[in-house]
Formats: sequence, structure tokens, C-alpha cells
Amino acid sequence: MKAKYLLFLLLFLLLPASVASAGEAQDFTRAKDAWRQLSDSSARQLYRHNWEKVIGGFVAFADRYPASSLADDALFMAGKASCGLYRISRIRKDATDAISLFDRLARTYPGSNLADDGLYQSGELFESELASPQDAYRSYRRILDETPGGDMGPAARQKLIALAAYAPPSAKAPAPAAAGTTPPRAQGPSLLGAVRGSTRAGGTRVVLELDRPAEFSWNRLGGKEPRLYVDLKNVRPAASLPSSLALDSREVLRVRTGIQEGERIRVVVDLKGAPDASVFSLADPERIIIDLGKAPASSAAGPDPIAGMIEKSAQKKVPRVQIKQAGGDGLIRRVVIDAGHGGKDPGAVGKGGTYEKEVALAIARQTAALLRRQTDIEVILTRDDDIYLPLSDRTALANQVEADLFVSIHANASENRDVYGVETFYLNFAKNDQAAGVAARENNISLKEVGDLELILFDLMANAKINESSRLAGVMQKSLVKELETGYTKIRDLGVKQGPFYVLLGATMPSVLVEAAFISNAREEARLKSEKYQQRVAQGVVSAIREYARTQQLAGAR
Repeated sequence: MKAKYLLFLLLFLLLPASVASAGEAQDFTRAKDAWRQLSDSSARQLYRHNWEKVIGGFVAFADRYPASSLADDALFMAGKASCGLYRISRIRKDATDAISLFDRLARTYPGSNLADDGLYQSGELFESELASPQDAYRSYRRILDETPGGDMGPAARQKLIALAAYAPPSAKAPAPAAAGTTPPRAQGPSLLGAVRGSTRAGGTRVVLELDRPAEFSWNRLGGKEPRLYVDLKNVRPAASLPSSLALDSREVLRVRTGIQEGERIRVVVDLKGAPDASVFSLADPERIIIDLGKAPASSAAGPDPIAGMIEKSAQKKVPRVQIKQAGGDGLIRRVVIDAGHGGKDPGAVGKGGTYEKEVALAIARQTAALLRRQTDIEVILTRDDDIYLPLSDRTALANQVEADLFVSIHANASENRDVYGVETFYLNFAKNDQAAGVAARENNISLKEVGDLELILFDLMANAKINESSRLAGVMQKSLVKELETGYTKIRDLGVKQGPFYVLLGATMPSVLVEAAFISNAREEARLKSEKYQQRVAQGVVSAIREYARTQQLAGAR
């Protein structure tokens, strides 16, 4: 996806003006130049009005030249720019604006090779940024339904499998209609907004887009002019609906639409030969699907492949956090322990092949077990398996469950394999190059981008508990060193540091990041792999939380 987008961007920036009329070329060049200037300047990207200028320029082009061959490019770039603004602002409306632009692209230009890319971008925003897996499922589903020939289809299918638990009921059991009449599903006239067709390896798909459910029936006729027709009841056509759509695929010659009496519409598909046929409805959005050719997966011949995964998948169900009532008089009642990295993000890798994500998860699990055993504090793990979680989702979970503390567990790394030790970080500006380097590695960004990130920390840290996080980090570092020194030699106290860590951004409670040892150091890599060392680190974290909770309770009593 990233490589494809970079290629598109390169071609986009090099696009010659000769592809459009003089007026179009001038306006498009102006919008493109504004995008280039913004992309080339980290300083410009820190100001909202620069982003809004780019977005507005592309949208204005699409509004003014809707029939232009560049209109779909303009909408896609407007959506991408809105995504870029959201990454800086973290304002939800900026993400939803991007989704609206991608949706407009897919609906207005369904034949564009960017339509599936836009829908995929929407799915990722819903899934990773807006915590709306149901909407993410619908966006990925639209790729298969509306752009079946698009190159994002395989990736969308994998996403649908992963999000199978969030499929709407209609996707779990799409009901094909036999040649006959479907039961009424809605009252009042529906609107047939569009009739689209697309070809794929397995045949031809015709999609009838509706604004609400409609009663329909279908049948097919043989003879010298074979055809299939769908009768829609209580439906009116959109003013822009064409009376004929030429497809000329292997199975279909054309699609004709005719208005009958009593708010009835007949859609006729003129066939070539006698292909297999299936007609069924889907929801979110409402549409009637006509599949012709080899018996398609989502047809009367069998259930949708994603629906099959829902019924048969042996994957673990997505955990649901159950919040229990806090008890006792202590101020620290709920703690979120975050195991760094995971899934496709291995983190740092030791010379012996040890993955940071594995030792971080092991330590997090040990910490949770000890904290539950030694205190009445409720413990929630951001992940209890080898799964990928975006950095922003981790503190978002802590905020959602109203945690009192957030502790992220990691293993450090350095190009100098002789470096070793333990250190604890809290969110703030990096005070030295070494702290900035750790932030760059944990954020998976460059050192230059760390500098750019610090420029916008004033806005992003408005709700951060900086002073409390600093105190928690001090208690944490002291406790870790004390615990590890009781069982090991050569424990180096690297102290408390501060840095701009994405995983700590947005937390509304005291939060710290623990670097338990250097996985790049042979001695410490061996220690990180051992259950004994993991247990010691976990006990150090637990002792720190208990001490911090005790001092908080004393402060509250005073």
C-alpha cells in the first residue's frame, strides 16, 4: 500500500498539464504546488491553515471540474491531506473529514483505480484511529463489493477476516433471493441512485445502489436474446440515473433501466449466453448485487467467504474489557500495563535473535500477575498476545477505562553493543541526543522527525500529567535498580530521562516507559530471555506502583 501510494504521488507530482484544458491545468497545478510546498516543509506542517489551504484547493478543483480526468486524483489527495492534518492535530473531525472525502471519491468515481485505495484508507482510520471496528469492516467490505477488480482486494479480505467479529448481521448471512419475491423490508419509496457494473476473473457484477431497503424480485429468460431482469417495488429513480449502461463483458452486453407504473423499476441485464446467475441484497450501504459468470463466493451457491470465516474461524475473540468496581480507600485503583511493540512490529532484535516484543509481553504478563496477587489494584493489559497495536491505541485504552497509571514495558537497544543498563522515561522534550535516539527507535521515526514532533508537543501535552509522571518515573527507576541488584551484578542505573514518545502521548494519567535492559548487549539479551530476570523486572515495577500508591494515599490523607 505504501509503495503504491509513493508511486502514485511521484506520478501525481510529475503529471503534465497537457492532460487537461488550460483552465483545469492551471487550477490543478496550483493545488499540486501547494501540496508540494507543504510536503517539503516540516515547519509549514505545524500550522493548520497550511493544511486547510491544500485540502481546500483539491476539493475546489473537484467541485469545479467534476468531469475532469483529474477529479478523482484531487479527491484522493484531499483525503490524504486530511489524514496528514489529523496526524498532527489528533482532532477527530479531521479524520472523519478524510473519510468523507474518500467516500465521495468511491461513490462519485467508482471506476477510478484510486477508489479502492480511498476505501482502504477509510478502513484504517476507523480501525486504528477512531476505534470503530464495525465501520472499518464496512469500509473494507465495500472494496470487495464495489471495486472487485481493485488491487486492494486481497488486503481488504485479510482485514475482513481479522474483523470478522464486527461484521453486521447482513454480512454474516447475506440472503440470496430465489427467482421470486423477497419479503418487504421497508415502507415508503426507496431511491435507486446508481447502477454500476464491473468485470473480474470470475465474471461480471452489477450493483444497484439504494438509499434504503427495497422489495424486489428477479427472473431470467432464455431464447435468442437471453436476459435477466430485476423488478424493484416502491422505488423511484434518481434524476441522474442513466437509462442504459454498456458493459460488453464476457457475460453481459448492457444493462437497461425502465420505469413502470406505481413506483416500480425494472432493471434488465442483456446477457451473452447462459452464465450462472445470483441476485442478493447487502446492507450498509443498501444495494442489490447481480453476479453473473462462475458461481461467485457471495452467491446463492454458497455463503460469503468472510461470512464463512465468521462462522468457522478458530481465531481468538477480541477481548472485551470489563470494568469492576474499585474497592478500598487507595487512590490508585486501576493500572494499564502495556507490552511494547507486537505483531508485525518486532521492536529491537538482539544478536541472538531475541525479539523485544516477546520479552516485553513476558514481563507485562508477570507484572500483571504479581500486581493482582500482591494488591487489590485492577490490572489491564493492552495486549496479552502477539498482536499489533498502533501506539495511539494504547493510551486511548487507558483513557477509555479511566486508568490511574499507565506503564509501557520495553527493551532498549544501541549500535554500541557494550552499552547496558536500566532507564525510565516520561513524556517531555528530549534533553539529550541519547534520549532523542531512544524516542526515535520506539516511535519508529527518524531523529529529524523527533525534532519536528517536539515542536508540536505544547499542543499535544495539554492534558498530560507531566509532574506526576516525573515522580512516578523516579520511583519506578529506583525500584527497578534496587530489585535487580539483589539478584544480579553489573546493573547500571541510567536514571530517569524524558522524551517525546508517541506511546505516551494523550495519556490523561501519570505514564512512564520502562527500558528494562539493552537487548543489543549480549549479557543483557541473555538476561531478558530468562524467566528469573523477567520476574525481577516485574517485581520492580509492582513495588514502584505500590510505593507510588502509598505516597498518593498519604498525600490525600493530608
